[in-house]
Amino acid sequence: MLRTKKRAKLLFLPCMKKSPSSKSVIRILFVVFGLFVATIQESLSQLCGCTDSLAVNYNAAATINDGSCLYASTIIDATVIGTLDSTVDGTSSLLYWNEGFWTFNDHMDNCLYHIDTTTAEINNILYINGIVNYDIEEISQDSLYLYLGDVGNNSGSREDLHILRISKESILDQTFEVDTISFFYEDQTDFTYHPQATEFDCEAFIVSDDSIYLFTKQWNSLQTTIYSFPKTPGSHIAHRCVTYDVNGLITGATYIPECQLVALCGYDFDIANTSSILHPFIVLLYDFQGDNFFSGNKRRLDFDFSTWAQIEAVATHNALDFYLTSEHFETTLADVDIDLPAQLWHVNLRDYLLPYLSEFGVSDNPTNIHNHQNRTSEFKLYPNPVHDKLCIDFPQDFEGARYEIVNMLGRKVSGGVLKDNCILLNNRAISSGTYLLILCKDRERKSIFFIKND
Repeated sequence: MLRTKKRAKLLFLPCMKKSPSSKSVIRILFVVFGLFVATIQESLSQLCGCTDSLAVNYNAAATINDGSCLYASTIIDATVIGTLDSTVDGTSSLLYWNEGFWTFNDHMDNCLYHIDTTTAEINNILYINGIVNYDIEEISQDSLYLYLGDVGNNSGSREDLHILRISKESILDQTFEVDTISFFYEDQTDFTYHPQATEFDCEAFIVSDDSIYLFTKQWNSLQTTIYSFPKTPGSHIAHRCVTYDVNGLITGATYIPECQLVALCGYDFDIANTSSILHPFIVLLYDFQGDNFFSGNKRRLDFDFSTWAQIEAVATHNALDFYLTSEHFETTLADVDIDLPAQLWHVNLRDYLLPYLSEFGVSDNPTNIHNHQNRTSEFKLYPNPVHDKLCIDFPQDFEGARYEIVNMLGRKVSGGVLKDNCILLNNRAISSGTYLLILCKDRERKSIFFIKND
């Protein structure tokens, strides 16, 4: 024991240069106490509450949004741009891609239709070969792919739910590279045929960096539940995340990840009250944490109560102007004949979103993104194919833009800031093949494919 103690002491002594004086100890205690007090003060200064100045319970002292914001009932102006051509009577989705808005029918059709947002006319048609459309109800996207969701399940009996992942480049060059992402709900055990009486229907989903998030259309409870699974091809379990009471049927979604903003669309479905059975609404989700989309602000905006429409899809190009499509609907309810045409709608949400979006640099001025949507010709890559030095011609206002180089698996292989008009390619990180160059400045984003040769 004595040897052990002595050995321990010898090991300890070299670490001490000098025994601290009582004054030194007091100084150390004061410093520690000061740090403790500063930590407590900082903690106390972080007050949870409603941080949205538009909410009825806004707390100006709150610094952390706890998702508690409440809003007065709000009616928004919705403008009908025009009646859609009968070719797209079954419009079920809407997407801003390739410098325009595109829609897709919900069955027996393989075409993307480019819709003019000033006239509602069809400007262009892209045929997609090699797919079967049983009930495609939504389209979403990431930088490389379109995701067509064959997820419609209004009887609750389907066991073949899946999403078709299609390379954007292959659509444009007509080679059609298609993968299938299959899934099943982890908590669905009953597949009995129950038309318009299931909690496992879905017509809305969004795509993030690595996952797909479904927003269900729940006919009985009029709620929506988020389910998630990887966005990679294969068969997946759709894991239940969280449920929210939207008091209606959710039929479409659009996602602006850089602004932490999701917009859902849908309509009321009170079978006992024909005046509200097709009453459209939008639900805005914003200022949320990560992928917990219901953790932030949740605001419902209703169309005028005299409006009837089977709203099916929503999309935006600037997070301020939202476009929606409604499907042709014809039926008789309570001896009332209803015949609603397929239409293109517009809603201006500046009054509700600009105060929040201004934190992300979004403004309502002539340089905002929606006035740059036709500038593709101003961006040029050369040489293409390229060996080790990729040069770019771009507008002057894109100087200092961030760039990413993404491979065909969706993985980022390089990135940085444009300091001049050339990027040196790391041949170790970037082997031969096809890549996507993504340029981002403010909220404008341009994507251009190029080929790398050894």
